[in-house]
Amino acid sequence: MGNVTMKKVVGYARISSDSQIENTSIAEQVKKIEAYCISQGWELAGIFKDEGESGSTTERDGYRDMMQYVQQVENEVTGIVVVKADRIHRRLRNLILLIEDELEPKGIAFISVSENFDTSTPSGMMFLQMIGSFSEFERKTINERTKVGRIATAKGNKYAGGAPAYGYRVQNGVIIVDEQQAQTVKNIFQLYVEGNNPYKIACKLNQSGIPTKTGKAWTVVQVQNILNNETYTGFNMYNGLKERNGIRQKDVFPRIISRQLWNKARQIS
Repeated sequence: MGNVTMKKVVGYARISSDSQIENTSIAEQVKKIEAYCISQGWELAGIFKDEGESGSTTERDGYRDMMQYVQQVENEVTGIVVVKADRIHRRLRNLILLIEDELEPKGIAFISVSENFDTSTPSGMMFLQMIGSFSEFERKTINERTKVGRIATAKGNKYAGGAPAYGYRVQNGVIIVDEQQAQTVKNIFQLYVEGNNPYKIACKLNQSGIPTKTGKAWTVVQVQNILNNETYTGFNMYNGLKERNGIRQKDVFPRIISRQLWNKARQIS
């Protein structure tokens, strides 16, 4: 065994900002990587880290620095060590591309501590593809379940999530009218049917110092969006970003303007 050269590896740790459930802290990951390298008798050249970064993108500073480092031949890196495969890539396809296209040709192994595989071994590579297809399947199942849940909520004529329009806010999962904003909505419709165009209305709102939902100045487009939003009459379409299903809901959003005023505004354009 004396002639086997000592493996020189780098570690990689990541936590995403969104979900704390599946995140082991960076410090925790670092500890596990260090302990594993000691147990294997490997030299750990350094650990690259990304905090609050999504694993579905490669636009991460730590990841980019690591890839640059391991690709420089003079650094003599023979492995990348992670606590769990999904720390480096959320998607199996991206992980396999990384291993097959970028690491294998340079003789760099991919090693996962908790999943106990090392791609420098044939069984490690096979195991990677196997668990990857399972985790991909699991992720799709979870996505499908939440999507079905949102549609069921919308079909049950209940609020199914998403940012409510100007004039409304969410309280305990229910949409309620924001009185101040609702008054502005009424004023916009009133001014419009009285012959003011959206540009004039935007100017009047800005002169009165009335802010938009984000606290900025009104624009023509924002005024037009309000005039075109049927939600204010108590009817709305639930058209989830992912599911484009166009479920028509009634009274999920309380009515702010009358149907007559809405129809009058329609006749102008």
